[in-house]
Amino acid sequence: MKPTDKQLVDLRAKIAVAQARRGLTLTQLGQISGVHPSQAGRICAGHFKTFSHNVVQICNVLGVSVPRLQPDLDDVAPEWAAAQSSMRRLWDETPEGARTIQRLLKAIADLRSAGDGETS
Repeated sequence: MKPTDKQLVDLRAKIAVAQARRGLTLTQLGQISGVHPSQAGRICAGHFKTFSHNVVQICNVLGVSVPRLQPDLDDVAPEWAAAQSSMRRLWDETPEGARTIQRLLKAIADLRSAGDGETS
């Protein structure tokens, strides 16, 4: 899933405005976000093509929401698209929320694996 050109343009503009409004230096922004200041500078200058972890971290610090990416439905099986949709509805867009969903899915996979070895 790639962001559209419009999503990239919009997000780049929002980041620039938010960074100017907050008045944070790149060093401060890097320290708060956990992103190296050189990467923070690159992101604030709009030099990114995907919504990487670093971009999301910068957006979180600046209070900018990252648009949700929609899968290209031509490339996705309908069953998987439905599963992704369910996961998106569960996620509260926080790192902890993502970790909770990951733990839940891992537990399901572990149960499934344990069931594969059982005999009736």
